[in-house]
Amino acid sequence: MEEQNRARILLEGRDLFRYPGIPQRDVAEKGPAQSGEGLIMRKRWSAGGFVLAMLLTAAIRADETKADQPEPGFTSLFNGKSLDGWHIMNNGQFSVKDGVIFLNKGRGWLRSDKEYKDFELRLDFRFLNPRADSGIFVRSSKEGKDWPAMNYQVQLIDAASMGNLFVAGGLAKPKVIRDAEKVKKVMKPVGEWQSYVIIAQGPRLEVRLNGEVITVAEGLADQPGYLGLQGEGGQLEFKNIRLKELKAGK
Repeated sequence: MEEQNRARILLEGRDLFRYPGIPQRDVAEKGPAQSGEGLIMRKRWSAGGFVLAMLLTAAIRADETKADQPEPGFTSLFNGKSLDGWHIMNNGQFSVKDGVIFLNKGRGWLRSDKEYKDFELRLDFRFLNPRADSGIFVRSSKEGKDWPAMNYQVQLIDAASMGNLFVAGGLAKPKVIRDAEKVKKVMKPVGEWQSYVIIAQGPRLEVRLNGEVITVAEGLADQPGYLGLQGEGGQLEFKNIRLKELKAGK
């Protein structure tokens, strides 16, 4: 009678649970799916799955929150929701879409609210079509027909000329060393997120693509100017734009 009134569920040879009122033969005859064991195990798996889902959700949210926070000393220049702090110039085709800045071809440019001279700029980008063309303006003027009349432009293009430095408007022309082989090695395909780091300090500028130095320039005009994203016919997305101002270069 005692065995009929108190079922024992054995798991891996250990007596783990006791359930009164369930005959042992019912457990054996009905199998785990219909017996008390099955009910308990299903409840245990359901509870475990719920807890695991909650833990995974918390981890994902923590990672997203961490990703949204700039590194120490850096200030975010894009809030992921609007173009606050930026100005669309000359009919540039810039908008915010799904937490990123979306460039939908066209010309024009997107100008920073403030001017900067010595800084480290970090951003993530991806090309949405082959040979998409754009650029990052630094130390630029405000006025100009399509783009700022005076600027240094770090080339941003799905092509071998990635990382070139162009000069416009009579600014001092620097000596530029670009590692074309390294560009080929570290550049990613269309559709994949990539990272750019641009460091301007005094007359020197350095460009890093996906963590590797690809361009070094010496002899820039040591003056403040605007930052900008260039529209030049390509479709691109930008996110995680952040900046740290540096001490004046020597």
